[in-house]
Amino acid sequence: MIHARVDGHVVSTICHPSLKGYKIALCTPVDETGAGTGAPIAAIDPFGAGRHHRVIVTTDGQFTQGTLKDDSSPIRNQIIGLID
Repeated sequence: MIHARVDGHVVSTICHPSLKGYKIALCTPVDETGAGTGAPIAAIDPFGAGRHHRVIVTTDGQFTQGTLKDDSSPIRNQIIGLID
């Protein structure tokens, strides 16, 4: 799991069938001060986090595929919590 900041959301007209109906956020990993520490990653966003919200992201692909109920889904990251 990593702490991250939501920098925006992905919009696509064509996507993998497992992703239909799911919001995808672009999240930048951050350190304890909120400074970016890596390249942005795409993550499923079941909470509807807004831009600049701090979130907890799991990188467990098997967990994310279980949420989507599709073992062939290409996405591996999912927001699992919002940081107050």
